[in-house]
Amino acid sequence: MKRAGLFRALFWKSERMANQSGQPSFQARQDQRIEELEFVVTHLQKTVEDLNTALLLQQRKIDILCRQLEQAKSDVRSMLGSDTSPRSLADEKPPHY
Repeated sequence: MKRAGLFRALFWKSERMANQSGQPSFQARQDQRIEELEFVVTHLQKTVEDLNTALLLQQRKIDILCRQLEQAKSDVRSMLGSDTSPRSLADEKPPHY
C-alpha cells in the first residue's frame, strides 16, 4: 500500500513539474501516442484489405490458368490419339527418308 501511495505521489509531482516546465503533460503525451497508434492500425487495416483483394484476384487467375492447362493437356492427349504408349526410336524412320 505504501509503495502505491509513494508512486502516486511521485507521479503527480512529476506531472505538476512537467506542466510548469512547459512540457506536454503525461495525459497529452498519452493522447498523442494513442492517436499515432490509431493511425498505424488504420493504415495496417487498409493494407490488409488491399493485400486480401490482391490475393483473391491472383487466386482467380491461378484457377483460370489451371483450367486452361488441364484443357491443353486434354487437347494434346486427344491429338496423340488413344495410343499413348512410348514408342521405340528404332522403329521410326529418320526424317531424311
